[in-house]
Amino acid sequence: MSRVALLLFNAQSYWRYGCENMWNGVLLRVLKCCKLIAGNYIFLMKESNITFVKSVLLLLLLFLVGREIQAQSRFSPCSKLDYELYAPILNELYNPLAAEQYIVAEGESEKYALQVIDGSRLSERTYILAYKDLKGNKKELTDSLCQMKIASLLRYAVLSSTPFVRRKLGIRQKTCFFFDLQDGAEYTFRKEDEHGRGGLIDVLETSCEAVKNNKPELIRQLIPQIDSLTRHFKTFELAESWNVSTSESYAYSFPCTQLSTHYSGFHVCFLRPALTPDELSNKYGQLTQRVAKWLFLNSNILDFTRSVYINVSREKVDENKRFSYSYGHYYINVTEDELMEDKLIALFKTYLLR
Repeated sequence: MSRVALLLFNAQSYWRYGCENMWNGVLLRVLKCCKLIAGNYIFLMKESNITFVKSVLLLLLLFLVGREIQAQSRFSPCSKLDYELYAPILNELYNPLAAEQYIVAEGESEKYALQVIDGSRLSERTYILAYKDLKGNKKELTDSLCQMKIASLLRYAVLSSTPFVRRKLGIRQKTCFFFDLQDGAEYTFRKEDEHGRGGLIDVLETSCEAVKNNKPELIRQLIPQIDSLTRHFKTFELAESWNVSTSESYAYSFPCTQLSTHYSGFHVCFLRPALTPDELSNKYGQLTQRVAKWLFLNSNILDFTRSVYINVSREKVDENKRFSYSYGHYYINVTEDELMEDKLIALFKTYLLR
């Protein structure tokens, strides 16, 4: 095997792990492309210019990877102008009972919407993904996992939108709107734009087909891509959302000091603490931030109204009482000597990510 072919083989092996955490296996596809190029032209190479060829192929790899990764960028908030321009379509397709929704308001095909129906907003508990178009076609798919994954994806696509995304000139090919309750974002791509498979639009279009044909397995097959995209949008979360606040109260009839972060969705509760609130914050504040952020990026636990409580007691924890759940609240019991990042993440994986 030539040095260049060996280099590409090793690079593919090295990047395979990274591709598992990126949408669409982008790097693997690019490396395969480079290997094909190398296979066609390797016979022209001489030992004297191997270094030069390595450099060219590396630059080609970085260029193509950069193009693919940038294909899934952030979106811009909905503008008043576009609200008014597409008002007739939005009025027909927007569902006030939907928590999140994806609406195609302009395109080469039919105008339609994918909607996440939040059970907490209805009289009974439901997990519905709904499809609707302007021809009057309506379909529903009941699947709690698919609903949660699409809801989180749309939520953070909207929340991460920014007015710094500039509009491009050109002929509009497709205009899409994304909503998280009343907050909205929009995206317009044009004929000259390139879009890699596995991006947000591709995932949502496949999800529409899944709902229309009652095939939840199509969405379940996309869960690795959905999780990767959601994580990408979550990385734009504001730093101040991880500020730690302290409070004092009573829990189980004992005095309790609580460290809270991420909009009071994650708590570390010290029962009968020996330290003052300020001392506990100084000692465990950064740990609270790190483990809460890890849970946020690697799960959907903190995405909506659920809360996590790490209860720290002085007594040894009974393994049968290590974990409990009640009405959207997750409780994990630990001792103070278990307040270590690795230990807490291991407990998250055992009880929250199973």
